[in-house]
Amino acid sequence: MGKDNRPEGRKKRVGMGSAKVNKRGSGIGNITGGPVGDSGGYSDRTGTSSSKRAGTGRVSASGAGGSRGARSLLSSKSILVIVAIAVIYFAYTNFMGPDNDTQTSQQFENLIGSTQSNDTSSSYVDKGAYPVSKSVSKLARDKYTTLQGKGADNATIMVYMCGTDLEERAGMATSDLQEMLEAQISDNVNIIVETGGTSKWQNNVINSKTNQRYRVTSKGLQLLEDNLGKKSMVEPNTLTDFIKYCKKNYPADRYALIFWDHGGGSLTAFGYDQHFPNNSMTLDEIATALKNGGCKFDLIGFDACLMATLETAIVLEPYSDYMIASEEVEPGIGWHYTGWVTALSNNTSIPTTDLGKKLIDDYVKEVAIRTPRSQATLSLIDLAELKGTVPEEFVAFSKSTSELIDKDEYKTISDARAGTKEFSPQSKLYQIDLIHFADNVGSPQAKSFADALRGCIKYNRTSTNISNANGVSIFFPYGTTSKLNTALSTYNKIGMDDEYSECIKSFASLTAGGQITSSGSDNLLASLLGGFTGGSGSLPIPDTSGSSSSDIVGSLLSSFLSGGGSSSGSSGSSLLGIGGDTLTDIAVGALGNWLDGDRMKASEEYYAENRFDAAALEIIEKDGQRVVSLTDDQWDLVHHMEMNVFLDDGEGFIDLGLDNVYEYNDEGDLIMEYDGTWLALNGNIVSYYLVSDDHSGDSYSIRGRVPALLNGQLVDIIVVFDNDYPDGTVIGAQVKYDTAQETETIAKGLIDIVPGDKIDFLCDYYTYEGQYSDTYYLGEQYTATGEWDIENLSVENGSYRMTYRFTDIYGNRYWTPAITD
Repeated sequence: MGKDNRPEGRKKRVGMGSAKVNKRGSGIGNITGGPVGDSGGYSDRTGTSSSKRAGTGRVSASGAGGSRGARSLLSSKSILVIVAIAVIYFAYTNFMGPDNDTQTSQQFENLIGSTQSNDTSSSYVDKGAYPVSKSVSKLARDKYTTLQGKGADNATIMVYMCGTDLEERAGMATSDLQEMLEAQISDNVNIIVETGGTSKWQNNVINSKTNQRYRVTSKGLQLLEDNLGKKSMVEPNTLTDFIKYCKKNYPADRYALIFWDHGGGSLTAFGYDQHFPNNSMTLDEIATALKNGGCKFDLIGFDACLMATLETAIVLEPYSDYMIASEEVEPGIGWHYTGWVTALSNNTSIPTTDLGKKLIDDYVKEVAIRTPRSQATLSLIDLAELKGTVPEEFVAFSKSTSELIDKDEYKTISDARAGTKEFSPQSKLYQIDLIHFADNVGSPQAKSFADALRGCIKYNRTSTNISNANGVSIFFPYGTTSKLNTALSTYNKIGMDDEYSECIKSFASLTAGGQITSSGSDNLLASLLGGFTGGSGSLPIPDTSGSSSSDIVGSLLSSFLSGGGSSSGSSGSSLLGIGGDTLTDIAVGALGNWLDGDRMKASEEYYAENRFDAAALEIIEKDGQRVVSLTDDQWDLVHHMEMNVFLDDGEGFIDLGLDNVYEYNDEGDLIMEYDGTWLALNGNIVSYYLVSDDHSGDSYSIRGRVPALLNGQLVDIIVVFDNDYPDGTVIGAQVKYDTAQETETIAKGLIDIVPGDKIDFLCDYYTYEGQYSDTYYLGEQYTATGEWDIENLSVENGSYRMTYRFTDIYGNRYWTPAITD
């Protein structure tokens, strides 16, 4: 039997030693703000039921203990009670739930006050040929910028530099200003910088107490405006005023605008001002600022993370001919300014495609030299061509994708989405490469749309350690849809085509229906009524053998969509003291108005035919091995799978995390044997959580995170397994912000972990009832050496519960029985 439709995992390296695992000190959940591990929790995890070799030959998965197979869903007599609970749980957990813990990242390097060139090109070898596309579709609108040519043009570059903690902690803005100063700047190039947004500048020139404006010249920084007042750099009026000032005082033949700071993609967009935290400049606010600024740009760029989205391009198109931005999180060093500023000064009539190529090439080169394990993406998009060629193709793609969903091809789209490159997945922004997604969908309209997008992307380069980043991304929900209301509101404000909004609403509605009707509902029931203890719950679950799968699906949908049933005084909802109308109000309030009940009801048969059978997650023996054996049809419904280990320390469970380590036998069965080892960094067993798993042919890149305090700061240590580092490597630490108090945007890069750094590894702790108790230090404090040895070591102490978590095409999660020996 083939294994092509099985999830691919990593190969672990098992060391010879062992290590003790224990929680240390008092709980620090007040510092971490709650769990540092899986944000979804383990309420649906199989409890103390386990499979031991001395036991019976079959053990079935069950969220309420091992005594009942998960096939037992709900009879009509118990549906109403369950739905009454499930509506509240589903609406707030699945749709408003764990996704508000957007993480962020930052790299701090010793760049402060540098006056020497960082050019190390002598050690850089790149013999690749990267042609820039200069062809333009006949459908493209006319460019706003017309150059005189022959170097006769005047150029004004506006740099909107919100320094934030990037500058305060590491002088990153100062470093980029130094790179500009090192360029050869001609008299007909004006570089105007507005500074602000940071509590401290790492130089003795710029004032952090007020916004200021400077002109960058070959002789140094020239102060233009000394005291503009402390103004928020994420307010549109501040940007508008800056644009007007530059256009009035430095008129030019071509204008460029560079946004410098954090980026948060389509939903959060740009900027984190330390003086005005918990705010950003959203895409509609950027549009307002550009409109009121009254300037047409040759180029608008984002030296910020995750801004190369179609949504951003749509917003910028009325005001600019070209856009440069990154699909992925930018490394901490950001753009390198010296080379392309010099190129512009040498020829102010240089074609924007050539200028953009120089900027992108220098960026990728510097990343390869200075942070070689970082991922780099940067693309140049022709917005004039996008205006003329993309809208019609976008509408056709959106309509055809919606039609596929309505014609019982939800799985086709879900599979395409699951297999598409996602950017900063740990941040839960749900941004995916749009061309890769269209290619995966594979419809004629999708292929034509992808071709139109490729035509607009005049230059796109990435580092060698990232694949399927084609230059433009888009928001597309997956699994949970807590961001969908925000996306739809943003789309309405920026004039996004309604057909795409309908497309993602259609997909989200079908996802919701799959989560309501799937056998994963049994996991939901167990978490609410029985949970981790293995009991059968406070309500009996009658036999459903007389009901067909489609009958059960229809009953669940009808009950959910009617709010649990309000016509009868003996309804399940009234047993809870909650009326059906109230339940409906709760659901609508949490989900917004995108939930399409008619579409869900019309898909009853589809749900019945495409349901993952959790009862099949039973452990059997084959040839002396314990295995879970699924049919190919069932494996086709599995998108993700991770191993989870809970360590019993005598008082509760230490959560060791989620890892994509698994093996199959020759028949394609999942082997349910465990060697008692877990991931260790330099001999320290750590909590490790899979972040992403990208496979493209023979190339792969697997990323995971290890929660820790680094010199007292809450971070995730990022571990990568790829072709270059099959045994793994630590590439740095990602800062975890308090999104309620600081920002939801994403900072550049990672913190370097250097010798002498103090690291306290962290773990979540759970009661025997499966409730999160607190977060603790894990093991002893470790002093970094600058070197990392990554391997699996045997756990010396405590008994364990090893299980696998399956995720289906709707985002439902299921757990196998636990292995304890």
